[in-house]
Amino acid sequence: MSDLVELTDGDGVIEISAPSADRYASLKLIEWWDHAKLRRAKVMVVGAGALGNEVLKNLALLGVGYLFLVDFDTVEVSNLSRSILYRAEDAGKRKVEVAAARLREINPDVRVATFHGNVTQALGQGIYRRMDVVIGCLDNRAARLAVNRACWRYGVPWIDGALDVLMGIARVFVPGQGACYECTMTEADYDLVNVRYRCPLLRPDELQEGRQPTTPTSASLVAAWQVQEAVKLLHGLPVPAGKGIYINGHTYSTSLLTYTERADCFSHAQARAVVTELPLRAADLTVGAFYSAIAPILAAESAENAALLPEQEIISHFYCPACDVRTPVYRPHDEVMPDGAACPTCNMPRLPSILSRLPLSADSPAADVPLTQLGVPPLAVLQVAARVQGVERVFWFELSADAQSCLAAWSE
Repeated sequence: MSDLVELTDGDGVIEISAPSADRYASLKLIEWWDHAKLRRAKVMVVGAGALGNEVLKNLALLGVGYLFLVDFDTVEVSNLSRSILYRAEDAGKRKVEVAAARLREINPDVRVATFHGNVTQALGQGIYRRMDVVIGCLDNRAARLAVNRACWRYGVPWIDGALDVLMGIARVFVPGQGACYECTMTEADYDLVNVRYRCPLLRPDELQEGRQPTTPTSASLVAAWQVQEAVKLLHGLPVPAGKGIYINGHTYSTSLLTYTERADCFSHAQARAVVTELPLRAADLTVGAFYSAIAPILAAESAENAALLPEQEIISHFYCPACDVRTPVYRPHDEVMPDGAACPTCNMPRLPSILSRLPLSADSPAADVPLTQLGVPPLAVLQVAARVQGVERVFWFELSADAQSCLAAWSE
């Protein structure tokens, strides 16, 4: 039997693959379908819970070539009622690793790279620059806000999904085309995002505000809309940017939501990042070595008074008034506080020196501090502020040599 089927459209003969020989044969019958685009596509999925499972399953079935999966959690028995990719024997394993293995079983054509960690702080933003689309399957506002700001910074469209029992929402945000996720946030939303700064004693698992009970059926519905919009984006078809679809399972109805672009939106106010790629790895650099690498670039721009703008506030020193001792720290605030505030000698509270800018110079007191100690992840995009002709500018430097290790699974 031939592996090709011939169809006549009046102007000639069209050759298509036979269903017995090509797993994508039925999809290729769609008039506008371009499987080569999907095969080359790079899609990041943030969150591997109930919604993420459905999104990933659909992307794998469609043959999207390169997936990057982000999640910080492990599989629990309670996930089994809502997540198609997990099994009872997976309990305690990292979600990203289990999901990646199952996706390869579903479709060996798909290459899956993973990141086990916190998307708000630990993911190098160079990952976003390599994506065609980002799909959010998240359950808290802080993570959504972080994804939104990164996508707007690097010009990457993203599709947000949310669930609430029999209801759900899918919405598309495209930089330069209408409202973004931050435009939809209220003062109450910002309060929930900022709660960890006001309540440093809370544990990370207590900060997952915004969680809602879900069903596998509502996850299937919302995920289908998300992936469908992603397919349209990847094909260059029109999408409802700055809008969302609200699905109400109680009333058997859907509603189209249109969001208003907010004039004071921080994500919109950010300048689109123009990134300089450095052939360097985060793990190999100290603050001084990083400054040496960028100093010629800054000098060529006549830039002065450079300072690193870390993604997280840095505690540079602790001072103990009782012992009159000043101890260098140079670590992220959230990593040190509150446990590290007590003096190891007298056990009295110490005063932290907190930096949101780290001055860069040839004789910086932080010159020997490793970038990784400051919380800089692999494939980071570092922001450096400097004055050029009396005006402060921000320069963006990517530690691009980390790309090979971060995306190693894509080349296997």
